[in-house]
Amino acid sequence: MKSQQQSLSFEQLTSLYDFPFEAIFDVPEAKEEFRLFLKKEHNEDPFLFFQETEEFKRLKFEENKAKKAITLFERFILPNSRQEINISSQQRQDIIHSFSDVSQLLDEKHLLVNDNVFDQVQLSVFCNLKSDNYPRFTMSEQFKKFLKDKDWEFISLIAVKKSTKYMEYIPKFDGLVTDRDITFLSFMAFSKETDVWDEIKVDDSRACYISKKEFQFNEKSNQSTGKLFKQVFILPATKEQSFSVFSHTPLRKEIMGIDGMNQIDYIPISKSNKYAHSLVHLYVNMRELSWILKPRDVVLAVTCVFDRKRDCLVIAKKSTETVLMPEKKSHVRAQMLTSGFFCDCSPNEKIVSVKKSNDKQSTGSSQLDRKNSNASSLSSSVSTASSSTLSCSPNISQNGQETYTKLTLLFFVDIKTLDSDFIKKKIVSKKNKLTHQAFLRSIREQREFGFKRPKFSEGLLETFDEFKSTYLSETNPVELSWDLEEENVLNHPLLN
Repeated sequence: MKSQQQSLSFEQLTSLYDFPFEAIFDVPEAKEEFRLFLKKEHNEDPFLFFQETEEFKRLKFEENKAKKAITLFERFILPNSRQEINISSQQRQDIIHSFSDVSQLLDEKHLLVNDNVFDQVQLSVFCNLKSDNYPRFTMSEQFKKFLKDKDWEFISLIAVKKSTKYMEYIPKFDGLVTDRDITFLSFMAFSKETDVWDEIKVDDSRACYISKKEFQFNEKSNQSTGKLFKQVFILPATKEQSFSVFSHTPLRKEIMGIDGMNQIDYIPISKSNKYAHSLVHLYVNMRELSWILKPRDVVLAVTCVFDRKRDCLVIAKKSTETVLMPEKKSHVRAQMLTSGFFCDCSPNEKIVSVKKSNDKQSTGSSQLDRKNSNASSLSSSVSTASSSTLSCSPNISQNGQETYTKLTLLFFVDIKTLDSDFIKKKIVSKKNKLTHQAFLRSIREQREFGFKRPKFSEGLLETFDEFKSTYLSETNPVELSWDLEEENVLNHPLLN
């Protein structure tokens, strides 16, 4: 392996491979080399602050956390401190304000510190290190000498080939949701392969992941290219009840953290439209990143279908354009491809970390997670699906068994100017927790009202009603499938 690296010059190596900033932090020797480079540049303090903040977040004992927070505050944040870092006055004031009673700094035992107190500054420091210092480091003589004696096994830990797009899936963000869209989203939602997904956070009842590879979602090679994210939740309600909760416009806004949601058009099923669609306009204020990102807005084509093979409700959304909603100067028009899969599962089911056990299966795993390439399963009875009303019985499915919901949310959002996996993982991990909490609150509230059908869903329920009446009638059921026939999805013609 070492000979492979030695056969390439430094110039050839850097032309064929990227050295992701995030990878450096996973390799202690490389991370230390970067620190030494910063020290030579007299800019070591931001790096040290970043490292110390990560250590602060790992602490569990409140008294130790308080002591660490005070140390960080006095060492890096306070004006004229010995290692004061260069941040905006607003960021500095925000942290000072978070320590509302400065006198408490003398009493660590009584100081309760918010885990996120340094988040904005840490992200700002991270962005500066990545965009300013790190590129100079990777092109420096120091980095060249550092790699010279390293074998290929070491280099592979911090380098990736520049061509990372392994699936050329190209939907057009100007139309409606197609079978191709649903097929792609279904495959990625139910795929558990470790070469596809990288775990961000996994708990018993919630988890989030980032795709290891990039996807190309536009005909222009440099547009709408990025990674997918997946969130999984176990919810204490049937899939019909959870879907009912999610259908409520106010609840959906709260669960997804959306500031505004308005239906602007409705397109029924016709000869040219296989599925009914609601065109929805979303406003998303990037509150936690307002210092770096402008507010976003999105125009989405939204539809809901029922997958009889997996026995799950599916919401599919993708960006589109309409003359009814032109772009605004105050917002950046984002591109989005997203979906939600509402599936039955056992109340005892747990989300299992693939990292800890590739072979371990969740207790009472639902039929929705089992791969079944046998096309005969498509002939399953349609009566259950066609009568899939929004049940009011607490956690009792239509077959009389107690069930919970396993909800899988898959999404791609083209957030321009934010290309750091580290920052994206931080955002998604926090979002995963907040989304789960909001969903649980909403389920508790709606259970008291019997999970009644919402009056306002911005057209979501109407698209599902049309789907059921058109494709799931008992007299003339239509068999639909969104499965890839080939096991090797990477070579499937649909996605190339």
